[in-house]
Amino acid sequence: MDKRPNILWLCTDQQRWDTIHALGNSFIDTPNLDRLCRQGVAFTNTYCQNPICTPSRASFLTGRYPSSINANINGACNLPEHCTLITKRLADAGYYCGLVGKLHITSAWNDYEPRMDDGYSYFCYNLASGHHLNSPGNPYVEWLNQKGVDWHDIFTSDEKHDYHWYRSDAPAELRQTAWLAEKAVSFIRERSACEQPWLLSVNCYDPHPPYDAPADLVEKYLARNLPDPIYSDADLALNNNLKDFFFQSTAHPTDDAMRRNKASYYGMIELIDRHYGRIIDALDAMGLRENTIVIFNSDHGEMLGDHGLTHKGCRFYEGITHVPLIISLPGTFRQNAVYDGLVEQTDLAPTIADLCGIPPADTHGRSLVPVLTGQNAPAPRKFVRAEFYDTLEVDMNYDGLRAPGEIQAAGKPAESCYATMYYDGRFKLSVYHGIQFGELYDMENDPQEQHNLWYDKDHQDVKQALILDSFGVSTKYSRPGQTRRGRY
Repeated sequence: MDKRPNILWLCTDQQRWDTIHALGNSFIDTPNLDRLCRQGVAFTNTYCQNPICTPSRASFLTGRYPSSINANINGACNLPEHCTLITKRLADAGYYCGLVGKLHITSAWNDYEPRMDDGYSYFCYNLASGHHLNSPGNPYVEWLNQKGVDWHDIFTSDEKHDYHWYRSDAPAELRQTAWLAEKAVSFIRERSACEQPWLLSVNCYDPHPPYDAPADLVEKYLARNLPDPIYSDADLALNNNLKDFFFQSTAHPTDDAMRRNKASYYGMIELIDRHYGRIIDALDAMGLRENTIVIFNSDHGEMLGDHGLTHKGCRFYEGITHVPLIISLPGTFRQNAVYDGLVEQTDLAPTIADLCGIPPADTHGRSLVPVLTGQNAPAPRKFVRAEFYDTLEVDMNYDGLRAPGEIQAAGKPAESCYATMYYDGRFKLSVYHGIQFGELYDMENDPQEQHNLWYDKDHQDVKQALILDSFGVSTKYSRPGQTRRGRY
């Protein structure tokens, strides 16, 4: 009998790192994620390698930086032949791999994503709750129909963009997260009778905008008077300096709309917690929990009003690059543990390979197994890195961002973004290629990134050393007061 562990990989879309009650957010209710923290290791300084969906997902599924695998553009990934997804490698090693929900490695028009050799034998795909609801064969809409529900009764719509969002009174049990949980539990139940180990990827669209949580949850969090987003008037000037590095919103001071969006975002996360908790409960009920690794992460974060911005785009603020990560296997991994060393999402693929006994691949990440087990812990990472290479374009006649190529194909002028982030655990450097302006923050003394030191005369040596470090040039420069995260 194959004794290798099963893997339940729970991923969210656009969830910030600071949205879990057990990890310091006293305003939000996440009892199931709190339980997962008690049953495993929470990695509190995990960073994505590009805070846009496709580049990030391709990166953590391969363990490589997006620019090294032709995965720079949202909705477009052209993996080189020598590079495969970790799910494909597991399938080749005898795992039965399944997916429910979003993948978004390639484009997803009409609720269909052309597939590469991804390793999934079970593929129940749905990009987003409110996209392509008229498309034939949409499995989420079919599920609603089976329950006697017409999708028009729970969604409002924007006919211009074929984009829909939930009505405020749409029941929690009819939302995409509920569908995901039901399909995931069915998959686990069917596979529980088989000796073959399995991996199941569960990928919800929430808490990605639109901010459309049930009305009762929105009002609940409004009543809690959530802290306002991080903002100062200097943010407007800073974003004006970066106006050519496009964002999905225009920077502006905090207002009531931002406050309501934040309350709805928290409500969406509480709903994720509720339905993902159902899946973990099913593992317990079937006696599979102690042989199933549970991974919880998100592809990237959300600005949520910080620095006057919402959504995501070509910046490297904590709100969009810093993500949650929890890994649990009771009886094998340490429990109720926190690791605050630097972690990249590139570390996920080599960690899974290590846990499942398959050969290591050529990755930029490294296995977290020593941290999970508490044995032979490695030296903390010296840095984490993120990048934008030709990632987004802007069309001034369209109220959003497009992938490179779309605008030129329409015969319109466009620009693309090139930028890199290098964070060594104390200082975060953001270099925007082609312009003189950049960002430098002392994260130890300024964790909210409100005091840009790029031009500060006392930090020019630090800035130059970090620029060289980011290109792999050893500077041997001792930064004043330098500290490294890394205890666990």
